[in-house]
Amino acid sequence: MRVSTTTGICGTVLWKHKMYFSCEDSIRAVKEAGFDAIDISFDTYEREGLPMTQPDWKDWIKRQKELCDELGLPITQGHAHYYSSKQNREFTPLEREVHISKMMRDIEAAGICRIPWLVFHPATSYDSAGYSRRETLKNETERFKRFGEMAAKHGVGIAIENIGRTKSGDKLFGTTTEELLELLDCLGDDNLFGICWDTGHGNLHKINQPEAIRQMGKRLKALHIHDNRGEKDEHQLPYLGNIEWEPLLRTLKEVEYAGDFTYEANFFTPGFDPEFHPEAMKFACKLARHMVSLCENNF
Repeated sequence: MRVSTTTGICGTVLWKHKMYFSCEDSIRAVKEAGFDAIDISFDTYEREGLPMTQPDWKDWIKRQKELCDELGLPITQGHAHYYSSKQNREFTPLEREVHISKMMRDIEAAGICRIPWLVFHPATSYDSAGYSRRETLKNETERFKRFGEMAAKHGVGIAIENIGRTKSGDKLFGTTTEELLELLDCLGDDNLFGICWDTGHGNLHKINQPEAIRQMGKRLKALHIHDNRGEKDEHQLPYLGNIEWEPLLRTLKEVEYAGDFTYEANFFTPGFDPEFHPEAMKFACKLARHMVSLCENNF
């Protein structure tokens, strides 16, 4: 199993919002830290003024791919644009289409990078009474079939992620394995669609994660590995929260998970001064290799 991380692990410093490291900087840092592969978070670079919002975004994407090829660092995952449940409730049809066009652009970007699995968040639909599971399944099936048509043209698989929770505590679709599997059943194409399991989000909802992984089985295509203490989405390295990792790792072995061990521990490094990032990332990589060794060698 390859160890991988998102570009987001090396973005900002000293808790400032402004991007300090470019995507190119992050790619080089991931390689130097010793990771085998990388996940490009396209959504990170879609904020105002950043490369994915510019007219030459395709050229920018091609440069990232060329740099990864030069360094021998395969891009094995990506993260597409997403919007919140609150936004989804308030969008006009035109506003929603603007956001969907960003996701379509990310699929094209993933195709340029030859990324096998691009991660998407599911959305939640509401009616006059509030959360509607029926409307959500209907709308998400239609939405992901649109994405699937585009993804098939570009040779990209879509991995649908289990999501976290809102501050208000609103019911969200896609927090459980059962909901994700039901959506996959509606989509009816396990070659094109799969699941990205986010361990931090699973912990927020107090899900039995080994059992969830068993339920997903071969439909589990990608991972977002990070930890928290069960209260908020901290995106920390494993063992800095309260997830029980050993049972989870055993279950990955049990179901013969064939994807990468990919961090989304994007809040591990941002508080550090830039000079500490290289050592922090080397430690993160060493920990990932230790966990993969436990998984592959049955402890």
